[in-house]
Amino acid sequence: MHTWDHHVQSSAAFGAVLDAVLARSEPRATDRVVDLGAGTGYVTLALAPLVEGVVAADLAKPMVDALAEKSEEHGLENVHPVVVDLSQLDLPESSVDLVVSNYALHHLTNDDKAALVGRVSRWLRPGGRLVVADMMFGRGTSRRDRAIIRGKLLSLARLGPGGVWRIAKNLWRFGVWRGTEMPASPDFWRDALSASGFETISFDPVVAEAGVIAGQVLGSAEPRPGVDCPVGR
Repeated sequence: MHTWDHHVQSSAAFGAVLDAVLARSEPRATDRVVDLGAGTGYVTLALAPLVEGVVAADLAKPMVDALAEKSEEHGLENVHPVVVDLSQLDLPESSVDLVVSNYALHHLTNDDKAALVGRVSRWLRPGGRLVVADMMFGRGTSRRDRAIIRGKLLSLARLGPGGVWRIAKNLWRFGVWRGTEMPASPDFWRDALSASGFETISFDPVVAEAGVIAGQVLGSAEPRPGVDCPVGR
């Protein structure tokens, strides 16, 4: 856990991704937020001082426990860690203002990604935003795809025989969609958000394979009466 935290917090690339997520999120003091795949709280802890409350959802209990400890250490009483499978997570309709995710959703199949986006669109109040940062590239159909894949191959090749083995293994996984990492292309994400009713959709490449997709549910941001919200209590 400490190794992962150090890797993320000391990485300029992850710092750039966090900055992009915060910029696209436009956090407000009255926002009720959900962080999907929150891990040990890299995004949650940055957002919590700026908003009303954050539900930090992750499947890994050790990470959620570590996030709870960090929140307590920082005196953040508005963080609500939850252990949950993201493919099973559901919340009341029109109950949150902002949903974010950082480098977590590539572990879901594309069908589960699209289904989650559909549920998020129902959770959000009018004016609510979805901001997803992740590895976002396809199978080489675009210039950006080819540059990312070429860069990964060159980086692994420099590692010698072990790197060549990883190239072969990753090419097989990429070809048959096996393994724990299932990145989707920016076009997939645009289509998924559009199909779920999001508008003002934007994609920002950040660094290497990292990208941020964002969309908004348009309409008045006034709260709907009678909606019970688990966030920010």
